[in-house]
Amino acid sequence: MKNIRIEKLSNAYTIRRLTDADVPMLYAWMLRNDQYFRYCGGNRILHTPPPLCILYRKGGLFMAVYQNGIDVSRYQGNINWGRVAAAGKQFAIVRVGSSNSGGLYVDPYFLQNVNGAKAAGLRVGAYYYTYARTRAAVANELTTFLNVMQGLQLEYPVFVDVEDASLTSLGRAELTSLVQYAMDILYQRKWYAGWYSYTNYINSNLNAAALSRYPLWVADYRATLGYNGSYAMWQYTGSGVVNGISGACDLNRSYRDFLPEIQAGGYNNYGASGPSMEVVAGQRLVVFNARCEYFYSANFNDVVGYLPLGSYCVVKQSTRKYNGYDWVIFRYRGSEYWTAVIGDRNRVCLLYTSPSPRDK
Repeated sequence: MKNIRIEKLSNAYTIRRLTDADVPMLYAWMLRNDQYFRYCGGNRILHTPPPLCILYRKGGLFMAVYQNGIDVSRYQGNINWGRVAAAGKQFAIVRVGSSNSGGLYVDPYFLQNVNGAKAAGLRVGAYYYTYARTRAAVANELTTFLNVMQGLQLEYPVFVDVEDASLTSLGRAELTSLVQYAMDILYQRKWYAGWYSYTNYINSNLNAAALSRYPLWVADYRATLGYNGSYAMWQYTGSGVVNGISGACDLNRSYRDFLPEIQAGGYNNYGASGPSMEVVAGQRLVVFNARCEYFYSANFNDVVGYLPLGSYCVVKQSTRKYNGYDWVIFRYRGSEYWTAVIGDRNRVCLLYTSPSPRDK
């Protein structure tokens, strides 16, 4: 095995002949990722096709980066997600909410960022900043934040962001228990959960071994990551510059493709093909904005066109939010279509009137 080397396929690849000292740490990774090796001239070559093409060194261990991404909140303001995607960012972790002196709040840019990132082709995950000091407070946070996440399909985990100094007085055991409790609730609600913190906070205030079965997103802004435990993502700077974003933002590397596990487990709304619908009567969809789109299904990519201003007979409505919105099925020109109920474009009203000509 001493002849293993990394093949340089382009200028984007790291190349270094491995020494005997590298072998023990690399061996386990090789066993799990045998499909990325091939033989050439009697030597076993590490061949990492895109997107697993850039190797970063942590000590003697080479970890293959799966995707590069960012995390954002209201502090980044309005984002041009098309430019973010063009800049090479492949995923975004979006803040759901936090707390302030007024109590819990949902980030006002949350749904805008989720929908914008998805429309630009990025994979999306979420996080919330926790101040919870009791199990009751954990449950209260999750009740608030999961409500706005109803129906969203996410390709990355929902992370519990535990880093606030006010929590350190709880002690290592209690704080670790609360983080695990939050993630267990997320899993019970069919959300794929993980946790976020920074190296010094983890080492001083958390029992990482007790949380090792949950994916860790670790923050460490040093040139070489100093965290010695296992992790799935690395936030490596808080002062990144990305086209499409005004000011600085956090930059991240993901070493893991979460989507197959999410889909296989039916997490993050990947277990459902659409919203649960119920039959209704006496309701009408009122369209008052010419930018109201309608669809063949509850999928924003399955667009038919723009609805004329007017009212339409609603035959079914969703029992809960899907992809962040309430949905209705309505009649138009003898057929049934879908649209999302969006406050600045349409609304659903109880009206007992004779059918509109558009319904027929």
